[in-house]
Amino acid sequence: MKTLAGTKLAPVVEAVRARAEERRRALPLVELERRVAELVRERGHRERAEAALEPPASTPPTTSILARASEEVSRVTETPRADGTPRERFLARFAPGEFGLICELKRRSPSAGPLLREDDARPHARYLALGEAYAKGGAAAFSVLTERDHFDGGLEDLARVAHLGVPRLRKDFVLDAGMVLESALHGADALLLIAAILDDAELRDLRQLARELGLAVLLEVHDEAELERALPHAPELLGVNARDLRTLVTDLGTVERLLPRIPRGPSAPLRVAESGLRTAEDLLRVRAAGADAALVGESLVRSSNALSTLLTWKAALDGARPERRRP
Repeated sequence: MKTLAGTKLAPVVEAVRARAEERRRALPLVELERRVAELVRERGHRERAEAALEPPASTPPTTSILARASEEVSRVTETPRADGTPRERFLARFAPGEFGLICELKRRSPSAGPLLREDDARPHARYLALGEAYAKGGAAAFSVLTERDHFDGGLEDLARVAHLGVPRLRKDFVLDAGMVLESALHGADALLLIAAILDDAELRDLRQLARELGLAVLLEVHDEAELERALPHAPELLGVNARDLRTLVTDLGTVERLLPRIPRGPSAPLRVAESGLRTAEDLLRVRAAGADAALVGESLVRSSNALSTLLTWKAALDGARPERRRP
């Protein structure tokens, strides 16, 4: 675990850890592993899933999952299929040469306060309406905030929007193997890992576990040192966050500085710009810096008509399509 004492991020991470421990008391790791193994079996990989349920006595449960989870679930194909693993379904939404929008579903944030106020008579109605607007507007994926204390989210939100048929990224402060396992169990197609809160060993193990469970990873960085740490883990998506999570200060110049440092090529990660994106001009700016996609949230949530805003952005992006295509 990275040292976060004295930063804006510290109380958020401590709250996440406390909630995760609470969930592990309600659903112990051994039972969580068993349920995930059942999920793997449902995908047609019975033998590998059963092996994961019978680790050697000397092997810790999380190591068992890392070492023995289904190779079939985690297989990598050159062309992701919309009907394949969660990872493949997620990546299939990002066509080469197209700028993808990952649209965020969140009710509040530490930096902005309340964003989405629900009617007590119709709980979750506005949240669902926002998801429907994103789906109609052509969102490549949803970013579903599941952190409870600072974002008013929950794991149940992943299932709440499943019927819309849009791949779901679990956005949270993932700290351990249990949080990766529960992401798979609750239907996430991808999850966020944040370099600022994980040390190198944690990044390696959690990225590997996600791969084995067939989940895509968006690995987020904010500076050059984090980028250098992130690249060896070969995430499917590599995000540059314009917001410094330690101070909550946002600067799109960070995105413009770091995105060009991410290698290109057939096996290179998708480059994702995150935070501080409020207008079509902002999206054009980060695309010009090399972004293949953007994660957008507060401006859409605050918009009086999220569908119209999203369509306006997409029209601006289509009208200013660059000649260069992502290889």
